[in-house]
Amino acid sequence: MLRAKGHFWLATRPRHVGLMSAAGVQRRCEPMGLWWAAVPLENWPPRPQFRRFLQSRWDSAWGDRRQELVFIGVAMDEAVLRAALDDCLASADPRDWPTLTDPFPAW
Repeated sequence: MLRAKGHFWLATRPRHVGLMSAAGVQRRCEPMGLWWAAVPLENWPPRPQFRRFLQSRWDSAWGDRRQELVFIGVAMDEAVLRAALDDCLASADPRDWPTLTDPFPAW
C-alpha cells in the first residue's frame, strides 16, 4: 500500500467522524467532526442542495454514518484487504457496542 485515506465510523464513538490518512511511514487517525445524524436538524445548513446531497447518502437506520476509505498501491490483493477490513467490523447489534474496547486516544 502506498497511500490510504478516507473517513470512518467507530461503533464506540457514534457521534464522531474519524479521518484516516496514510502515506509511506506516516499514519494518522483523528477526529473530523460530527456525523450529521448526530447534529440536531435545526443546526443543519438550510440550503436545499445540502439537504438533497445528504438525503442521497442517508441510511434509514444509521443516517450518514459509513466507511469511505480509498487504498492506493501496486499489486495489492483486494480479497486480502477486504477480509482484513471485514475483520474490523463491529456486530450489527448496537446493544453490543458499549462493551467494545476502543483503542484510539481521546478526541
